[in-house]
Amino acid sequence: MLSIFTNRYAIAQDDERIKRGKEAYKKYCSVCHDETGTGDGQGAVISGILPRDLTDKAYMSLLSDDEIVKIIRYGEDAFPHLQMPGQGNEIPESVGWDIVYYLRTIAVDKGPLKAPSPQERAKRFKEPLGRGKIYYLRYCSSCHGISGDGKGWAARGLLEGKPAALNDPALMSKFTEQDILAHVKGLTKKEDRDMPIFGKSITNDIVKVIASYVKTLSAIPGR
Repeated sequence: MLSIFTNRYAIAQDDERIKRGKEAYKKYCSVCHDETGTGDGQGAVISGILPRDLTDKAYMSLLSDDEIVKIIRYGEDAFPHLQMPGQGNEIPESVGWDIVYYLRTIAVDKGPLKAPSPQERAKRFKEPLGRGKIYYLRYCSSCHGISGDGKGWAARGLLEGKPAALNDPALMSKFTEQDILAHVKGLTKKEDRDMPIFGKSITNDIVKVIASYVKTLSAIPGR
């Protein structure tokens, strides 16, 4: 009789924790990861870097509970390749664990992993071009587009000028990586400049790897 009571109590505790985790997830995570957890939230477009599909069991199984809590609370400070802000100031550790408890209930088998694993993403970020791509997506793709075609979401009626097509070989052949750095940081003055000056908001090192990656967008295979 005692074991039946204990089991019922444990199930009730689990249900309550899942409920708390679901509510916290909706409050803190759904804007980017969507209420379903598939990564299609409204903030996903603005972020430039598509959030992970948290319902993909193949991907989520490669992350420990402790790692997910740290991702939620510390974000890019602990996992720079994610470029995701941490919520540690708003989310106590206990709430982070509730969210993890809920996330484990929505992960389903979607077959073999199609996206890079968490470990592979971290490895790629160590390479300059890997970092350049991530930083480009975060800081530049909203205007210049993911492919560099100048057709990012912000360019669709939100800007007065038209962002440059960074995948145009003829245009980009005129600029060195140093030219790109100077332009992004506002070191060269141009009266007709429409692009904001980033100045100190991003470091020279970040701009340098962005510039290196941008040059690959206009590279023609075989040359």
